[in-house]
Amino acid sequence: MGQPDQVNAGAELSTVLRQWWQGEEVVLKQDSVVGKLRSHGIEITQATLSRYLDPAKPSIAREEVVRALHAIFQRPPEDLALALGLWARATTERTARNRTPETPPAEPGPALAPPLAPGRPARGRRHGLAAAALVLLGAGALWLAAPWESARHSDDDAPAAATRSAGALAVCEGEACTGLEPNYTVCRNDAVTAFVDADTVIGVELRYSPRCKAAWARISQTHPGDIARITDLEGRTQKRAQISGHTAHSWMLPAAHPRDVTACAVLAARTICANIPTSAAR
Repeated sequence: MGQPDQVNAGAELSTVLRQWWQGEEVVLKQDSVVGKLRSHGIEITQATLSRYLDPAKPSIAREEVVRALHAIFQRPPEDLALALGLWARATTERTARNRTPETPPAEPGPALAPPLAPGRPARGRRHGLAAAALVLLGAGALWLAAPWESARHSDDDAPAAATRSAGALAVCEGEACTGLEPNYTVCRNDAVTAFVDADTVIGVELRYSPRCKAAWARISQTHPGDIARITDLEGRTQKRAQISGHTAHSWMLPAAHPRDVTACAVLAARTICANIPTSAAR
């Protein structure tokens, strides 16, 4: 519980914008989208737009572009709020990555010892150098033993740190959680796996937050292009395509109980759903 699903705000924003674009009944060519953006007073090239719409190598879209695309594709108001939230987090993360610490002022070094008189033995100086070397070796050993080995962190650790640095987690409950990213809400803190699938390779989990009364689908051992989808009893659906790696998760849907929703992995040739309850589903 409390482990966030893999997420990157820049890639998430690109995914949202790409879904707006490809979700149209008639998908416009990118040069047509560029023309519509220019009609909104936004100067942009097709190459730049292509980078904004590529989750694999995302370039963070300008805020004015996000707002204009929302209007062009006539998305609901909550989609704009979600996109602007991702934009804010993505720009914050980018700023944090680009920020370099200021160089601290140089501290005065130790006073230089007077030169040795001719014929004076250098034993004292040799002892001093040996002691300094021992101190440096000891400091190096402590550094190697420090528990800061980022290579050992799991894939879930980095998104957690990024989310914390980007600001406080949002609070929602029930309908207010519809379409939100679970990792940016308190829902991730008490999330449990309520249902799993029976497939021996593909993993499908129904993730449920009792506090938020909301759920989402998480899939694993899948490939880019596969879709994590969650559907409620009324047929409402939230889904998201996998961008990279081998895991993905959907946006959230409200659910009074885990039994009120179904989590599935939509693959190229089949659909696998989580229908085996765990103890958390009781």
